[in-house]
Amino acid sequence: MDISYARAQFPHLKNGIIHLNHAGISPLSLPVGSAIHEFVDRMTVDPIESSPWAWGRHIACHDAFARLMGVSPQDVAITKNTAHGISIIADGLKWEPGDEVIFADCEYPANTYPWMSQIDRRVMCKIVPTRPDGTIPVADYANLVGPRTRVIAVSWVQFATGYMADIAALARLAHANDALLVVDVIQGLGAAPLNLTAAQVDIAACGSQKWLIGPVGVGALYINPRVLDQLRLVNMGAGSVRNVAAFEPLAFDPKPNAQRYEEGTPNVPGTHGVLAAIEFLESFGIDRIRDRILATTRHAMQGLQNLGYELLSPTEDRDRSGIVLFRHPSLPNDQIIDALKAAKIHVVDRGGKVRFAPHFYNTEEDIDRALAALP
Repeated sequence: MDISYARAQFPHLKNGIIHLNHAGISPLSLPVGSAIHEFVDRMTVDPIESSPWAWGRHIACHDAFARLMGVSPQDVAITKNTAHGISIIADGLKWEPGDEVIFADCEYPANTYPWMSQIDRRVMCKIVPTRPDGTIPVADYANLVGPRTRVIAVSWVQFATGYMADIAALARLAHANDALLVVDVIQGLGAAPLNLTAAQVDIAACGSQKWLIGPVGVGALYINPRVLDQLRLVNMGAGSVRNVAAFEPLAFDPKPNAQRYEEGTPNVPGTHGVLAAIEFLESFGIDRIRDRILATTRHAMQGLQNLGYELLSPTEDRDRSGIVLFRHPSLPNDQIIDALKAAKIHVVDRGGKVRFAPHFYNTEEDIDRALAALP
């Protein structure tokens, strides 16, 4: 892996900035910026002749998401973000009063509020507590499963702990109880290999602005074909039907797959950027990216412990991701973040903890510089 080449694609590094917030908003690489600029340039000069090319690259974004997810492209819909995708599912499920959704107390709002908003349909939410070490074993979900459980909703990687869930085991638990597994994959997609088909996940959603290092405003929704008949036709529009050019007479004939939920004109400049981002990551290999991220975060964890900071993320490799949470035994987080900001190091506070989230192009030297800047 040519890290020098990878780093050369991120101009912020030349400005002395160390970005350790890839679990939030990632900086764009030169290939992503170039792809978006090319779309703008070509559509400015000749929008008619350029439209087939532009649409072809948009369609190819489905293929790229599908490759990373380990699914078929026709089962992937392009959305605006993670919450958009999960809201389609939460609103679309054919609930009965008293049905239940199970999720952890550390879930991001994109994977909680869509479920909580179903209260007017008398859907109940059951909350799994996170353990002190940041883990949420499958057994803790199983303790809450009952005859009315319809959905287990989980993040593949938790944003505020860094815990990586065993989604295959959770899928087995859900299916053994006639429930669906819905997974928010945004905090792992692009940073670790994923095969939703092998894991037998029913539904997954994501955005592209974190570990995919893509632009904001583009996401993906995977729906396993076998669960389509459990979903109502919500979020419908001109893009939902088989023949999108059939205006007269109107013919409401929904597409036979997840793409029926692509309701209208998509964010095509955004999907051009996402396609470039995914192709950029694939050129290095997702397996190698995962290994490098885990090595870098292990280096960060060891350094933090040596400085007397308390680690608040899982430490076992099977549970770890690219996210490391920590705090000082006495200093407030604001003081820590301000010290890092003064050294041009980007981090955030999440859940009362400071979060490091380095990507594959970050080096141990980047981490050492961050450690040296800590108060």
